[in-house]
Amino acid sequence: MQPLTLNTKGDIQIDINQVRIDILHGIKECSDRGLSQTTKWLAELNYALKDHKITYEEPPGDHDDGISAEEREAYTMAKSYFDCQEYDRAAHFIENCTSSKCVFLHRYSQYMSSEKKRLDNATDSGAENSESTQVLLDLLSFFKANRNNLDGYLLYLEGVVLKKLDLRSQAVTVLQAAVASTPTLWAAWVELAGLANEYEALDALQLPKHWMMYFFAAHAFVELKLSEQALEAYTALAAAGFDKSTYVMAQMAIAHHDRRDVDSALNLFWELYQIDPYRLDNWDVYSHLLYLKEKRMELANLAQRAVSIDKYRVETCCVIGNYYSLRSEHQKA
Repeated sequence: MQPLTLNTKGDIQIDINQVRIDILHGIKECSDRGLSQTTKWLAELNYALKDHKITYEEPPGDHDDGISAEEREAYTMAKSYFDCQEYDRAAHFIENCTSSKCVFLHRYSQYMSSEKKRLDNATDSGAENSESTQVLLDLLSFFKANRNNLDGYLLYLEGVVLKKLDLRSQAVTVLQAAVASTPTLWAAWVELAGLANEYEALDALQLPKHWMMYFFAAHAFVELKLSEQALEAYTALAAAGFDKSTYVMAQMAIAHHDRRDVDSALNLFWELYQIDPYRLDNWDVYSHLLYLKEKRMELANLAQRAVSIDKYRVETCCVIGNYYSLRSEHQKA
């Protein structure tokens, strides 16, 4: 563990072969636990590195996958329910399982069920909010009672719960332990970055010496609007082998946007659009840039495209809002 330091003015040394091995392991582990956003992030990074062939010092072989033979059927069924957003059913059928992945999926299903109900009843208050808080407190009791048996994934979930309960200092401590235990768990790094609201807090973090730390630092710089540091960090990552990563490209575009370099940001977003035309992520920023440059036709085409991909995504609503604003139809916007 070490304080966060990132020399972005020079080269950073990353073993891409080890990165790919780590990523493939992380994809499997996160997918098995229903951590879809981290799985997607790792899969996109893996695709960007597809030209780098993997060599193993030792064949991967068989290993404990965190599910006992006696519990595999229950886990498989529960995971199918989880994937269909039937969280209560998922939690119910693995309630008494003790395998590590089953325990995580059970607790994560409880959390996701609570969050889904809270959002579904967002217009109501009182009993629903009280029920959601009680689920969080029950989860916290479980984490405390099993303190010596928490792996990186359960530590991540504890950090999420602590953050929801506004216990920020405790959340930072737990999330640092989570990334130290399971460095490829991107979701834990993102939650940790969200708790560092100034550079001094970021610099004080004790983090593992792992290649993921570079991605965390760059992401945190963007979140803190430290655009110059962010661009230096992502330029270093691109030079280290991640130059084909659409995530890195998008983050660099956002950093250019934040430093008001509209043309550079637009060029990167346009390049990104050519590579991945169905990627709605960050189209809210892209559409804002088109609005600033008064590119009405391009913005109209982007809005039409977004609606055809996913009419109800937040990014789509932002694109449409910027389109109507450019047309001075502010009521529709």
